Amino acid sequence: MQDLTTIRVQVLCNDPLLYTGLKTALGEQPDLDWMPADDMPPDVVIADYEQGVGLVTARKARGAGPGHLPKVLILSTRDSEWEIRAALETGVRGYLIQGCELDELMNGVRDVHRGMRHVCGPAARRLADSVSYATLTSRELEVLRLVAQGQANKAIARDLAIAVGTVKSHLKTIFEKLGARTRTEVAALAERRGMLRPLCTPAIDWPQGSA
Repeated sequence: MQDLTTIRVQVLCNDPLLYTGLKTALGEQPDLDWMPADDMPPDVVIADYEQGVGLVTARKARGAGPGHLPKVLILSTRDSEWEIRAALETGVRGYLIQGCELDELMNGVRDVHRGMRHVCGPAARRLADSVSYATLTSRELEVLRLVAQGQANKAIARDLAIAVGTVKSHLKTIFEKLGARTRTEVAALAERRGMLRPLCTPAIDWPQGSA
């Protein structure tokens, strides 16, 4: 009979080498037990970004409330502020950026199983940076998107039907709010914060044969 203290962990990962490594590492932990995809339900799911966010999104679409969502810990190379924030807002319980120590991954599994959130240091710093910036107005966002497309001030003024001086004024405010000094830097910051594109995630649910 399985030890009642054992945490059953499922791995959803498209990278076969990473999958094998995680399976082996879990097997070396006395309180963690790897389980195959067709053995459901797990206590915690370690997943890549697409499958982790997609799994939670699909369960919510089927009417699952906050207390009935799968406990997902994402392990991903994605480290932009908007992607981390979007995953956590979706209902993912933990977020680790690949390259973290193995001990942190295992402790993250334990924290998520206990109902806690677990975010690695680099991801937490990204989130802290994002909330420190002032919010842009709708007009400033329009100017910012055109700047990110490489448009010059005159072209932006023409597209938005405003004066070139007004464009310059908006840019000055945008630079101050985002803490940027150049057009290239402000475009990179906007991309990292998710100001230039929406989050798109596939509706991935439990693997076939799950309960």
